[in-house]
Amino acid sequence: MSTQNGDSAIDLVELLTVSHRDQVARELPWFLVTQRWFGSKSRTITSATLANVQTLPGTNAALTTVAVSYVEGARETYQLPLAITSGSAAAALRVSTPNVIVATLNTSQGPSLLHDAVVDEHFRAQLLALTAASPYTVDLLPSRVASAEQSNTSILYDDRYILKLYRRLQPGENPDVEIPRFLTSIAHFDNIPAYLGHLRGADGTTLAFLQAFAPNQGDGWQWMVEELGRFFASVVHLAAPQATIPRASFLATSTITSEPREYAPNSIAAAALLGRRTAELHLALATHTDDPAFCAEAFTPNDLAADATRIHAQIVSALDAMKQHMPQVPAALTDAAASLLSKRKQLLDRAHTLATASPYRFGRRIRIHGDYHLGQVLRTADDFLVVDFEGEPARSLEERRRKQSPLRDVAGMLRSFSYAAFAALDAHKQHTPCSPSLEAWATAWERSASTAFLASYRDVIVANPELIPEPPQAESMLTAFLLEKALYELLYELNNRPTWLGIPLSGVLSLLREAA
Repeated sequence: MSTQNGDSAIDLVELLTVSHRDQVARELPWFLVTQRWFGSKSRTITSATLANVQTLPGTNAALTTVAVSYVEGARETYQLPLAITSGSAAAALRVSTPNVIVATLNTSQGPSLLHDAVVDEHFRAQLLALTAASPYTVDLLPSRVASAEQSNTSILYDDRYILKLYRRLQPGENPDVEIPRFLTSIAHFDNIPAYLGHLRGADGTTLAFLQAFAPNQGDGWQWMVEELGRFFASVVHLAAPQATIPRASFLATSTITSEPREYAPNSIAAAALLGRRTAELHLALATHTDDPAFCAEAFTPNDLAADATRIHAQIVSALDAMKQHMPQVPAALTDAAASLLSKRKQLLDRAHTLATASPYRFGRRIRIHGDYHLGQVLRTADDFLVVDFEGEPARSLEERRRKQSPLRDVAGMLRSFSYAAFAALDAHKQHTPCSPSLEAWATAWERSASTAFLASYRDVIVANPELIPEPPQAESMLTAFLLEKALYELLYELNNRPTWLGIPLSGVLSLLREAA
C-alpha cells in the first residue's frame, strides 16, 4: 500500500528526536517484542532509543536505528525505518497492517501514525534506488513485502529484484553481501542470484542488499521433504532394505544400493547435484585474488587449535544443557540421552585430537557459506541456487567472516539430509499407519543421499586438489564437524523442540559408534 499523502510539511527528524522523543522511546520496547524479526524476545528490555535518523528525500520516511539495552547481556542495534502517515491513509493502515504501527503522534497534520516504513511503497521505491550499485541499473517497479517469517525483511520488486533489509545490525560488512559480490563480480559463479548492490551506513554497517530475483519452486528443504513423503509412501508396505549402507566417508568409495535409488531416484539425483554445486561454490570461493578477505590460506597449528576450542565449547554447552534438561527429555529418549552423557570424555578427546594434529595436510582455509543446509538453497526447475551467506546468526560478524575449512559446509549439508529424512518420516507417521521397516528405509535414504552428495563433491573438488585435506585428515575433520553440528542441533532442540531431540541425539551416537 502507499501511505504518501501530502504530509511533507512534517519534519520527521524534529518529530522523532525532539518533540516526540520520549513518547517514541516509551512505545518502542512494546513494538519490538511483537515483531517477527526481533531476535531477543526472551530478554528483558530496559530501554530502546533512536540512535540515528536519516530522512529519505521524496518520502515521509527515514532510515533509523534503535539502540536496545537489556537487563541481561550486551546492547544491540536494530534497523527500523520509520514513516509518518495521517488522514485516510492512516485509517486504512490501522485496518490493513496494525502490527507495523509504533505509536499515534499529535502532529501539525493532526493525529498521525508512526509506523514501520516498509509498508510505504514510496519508501520501498526510494530504498531500491539507493541500494542499486553502479554499473547495475534497475527499474522502479511495483513492490511488496515478502510474507516469510525471517530475521530480516525481504522486499520483492515485480519478481525481478529482491532487496533484503537487515534488522539486527553489527558494525562492518555483512558476509551476506560480501560473498555474493565476490561470486558475481570476481568468480563468476552462476548458481546464486546475482548481486546488484547494497546500502551501507556512515560507519560501514550493511543496511540493505539487492539481488536478482530467481524464480524457484521453494527452498531445498521443502522440496526434499515433499520428495521423501512420496518415497515413504512407496516403501511403506515393503520389508526393510536388505543391504546395510555405510555412512558417507572420505576413506572409502561407497556405493548406493539399488533399493534406495529405485524408490527415490529424484532425491538421490538431487543430492548428487547438490554435491557438485557445493564443490563448484568452494572452487569459486578459492578463486585466486589479491583481496585479503578472500585469498585462500594454509592451515596453521593455531587454526586447528581454534577449531578444536570451538568444538570443545559446543560439546560442553550441549552436554551441560542435556544434563540440566534431563527431566524434560521425552521418556523414549532418556536411555539414549544418558548414553550420550556418559560419552563426554570420548567427545572431548576427539576435539583434543584435532588440536594436536599437524596442519600440513588439512587443506586450505577459504570463505565458506557458514550455515549450509537444505533451507539455504533454492530449487529451480532443474537445478539449485545457493542463498543466504550471513552465516550462523548467533555468531559475531568477525566469526562469520573468518576463513574456514570448506568441509564445515559439507558437514552442514550432510546433517541436513539426516534432518530431512527423519522429519519427513515423522510427518508421514502423523497421517499414515507405519511399518517398523520405515526407520530402516529412512536411514538407507539418508546414507544413500549423503554418499551421492560426497561422491559428486569429491569428483569436482579435485580441480583444486590442495583445497581439502588428504583422505585421512578429511575424514577426521569431517567427523569432528559433523559432531559439532549435531551437538549444535541437540542444544537447539533442547531449548525449542524437545520432540525433535531424537534426530540429533541419534546422529551423535551413530557418529561416535561408527567412527570409533
